[in-house]
Amino acid sequence: MSCLQSRGVSAFSCCGFIAGRRAIRAGGITIGLAALSSALGASALTGAALASDVASAESPALAEGPELAAVLARPVAVEHPAPTTVIPFERHRHMLVIEAQANGVAREFVFDTGSPSMIARELADELGLRPVGSNTGRDANGAQVTMDFALLDRLEIGGVVFRQVPVLIFDFADIELGPCVFDGGVIGSEILPGSAWRIDAQAGEMTIGAPGAMPPADGAAVVAPLHPAGYPHPPISDYRIGAFSDRLLFDTGSGEAVVLYDKAAADPAVRGAIVPGSHVRGHGSHGVSAGGMGAPAPLERFTLDDFALGGRAIGPVRATTRVVPPSLIGTGLLDSYIVTLDYPGQKLVLEPRTDPAPARDEAGYSLAIAGGLVQVTQVFEGSPAARAGLRSGDRIVAIDGARLPEIGPANRCETMRWLAAEARPETVERLTVLREGEEIALSLADQ
Repeated sequence: MSCLQSRGVSAFSCCGFIAGRRAIRAGGITIGLAALSSALGASALTGAALASDVASAESPALAEGPELAAVLARPVAVEHPAPTTVIPFERHRHMLVIEAQANGVAREFVFDTGSPSMIARELADELGLRPVGSNTGRDANGAQVTMDFALLDRLEIGGVVFRQVPVLIFDFADIELGPCVFDGGVIGSEILPGSAWRIDAQAGEMTIGAPGAMPPADGAAVVAPLHPAGYPHPPISDYRIGAFSDRLLFDTGSGEAVVLYDKAAADPAVRGAIVPGSHVRGHGSHGVSAGGMGAPAPLERFTLDDFALGGRAIGPVRATTRVVPPSLIGTGLLDSYIVTLDYPGQKLVLEPRTDPAPARDEAGYSLAIAGGLVQVTQVFEGSPAARAGLRSGDRIVAIDGARLPEIGPANRCETMRWLAAEARPETVERLTVLREGEEIALSLADQ
């Protein structure tokens, strides 16, 4: 699961363990990180990086290891009531939100192909879920997080039933804005095998297909392989940039179109594919994940004129970077394509949309609520914000003259929604920051 911030206000990014970045040790079986490393390919750059992490990751014994190891070793059972089932979804910022029933209790869940499934602790307690093990893994920023494992007897999505689903139990209240974003939790990648998943953001619909039920792709579609992997069965495919090739994860927890692992981004072939004049550098956090806010780091954005999936060019594409593997494609591609993850057919299909969404604006900075404050979490060089003097880490006390309140549990969700709806960075003209006890008004409109 990626925690990369969406452009502009990043009140919260989908949080949790990055898919596969955990080593679950049970009965002599190492599951998850090793599976993703294998799927990425031992000779691939990102696969090799993950394989290195397998050797160094902490792998605590599970309380009931053999039971859980057996569950994780087999695919989740799925029952299709019809060849295809269509369900609606909503986009909350970049996240896809669907309704599902966990053991008969209806809740909203974030649909995140880059994460294992996670149940909110409050819901787990309501359902009486019994932990069958625990695991220490790394979140999308690389921070260590420990969660309990449990088995969900029945997960129902639009009439499609998944049985004996392994879920991680997580208290989203541990993250400042978690209760504002997550209701039931996260539906992740372990339920994907056994079905084809067609995600159409233009229609706001997701189609879940039984094996062989999806129509064949037409000639305009991009078709790339899906590589089988063990738990949590992440959707891994191939990409190429010039002479550089590797594997990546399709991650609906990321709002970007393309996110390159920084060691992949440093390859000379990749640097040579960057459109002149499109490259901007910045500094800041990649956002919030299960372990909290990521540490500040160098940031990059650029346009690639040569980017191919499964040997088929889809460039030019806007890309950014991350400090942990693997590389990703995210929901930014849904602005231009209908994406199908056909697990039975072992293929990733991108159909061009008839009405692509307009290109997104890049404000050159991001804001987030952290520690009861609205803070600047990213600033890119050369942007109006940077020219106005905005710095990563600045505390914001007013936006276009509107004073920000003290933020606490009673108003944090309301403030988050206001920031997302009324204070989008690409529309803001003036920010007032507090530095060393002094308020400084910065005019972005004059830059």
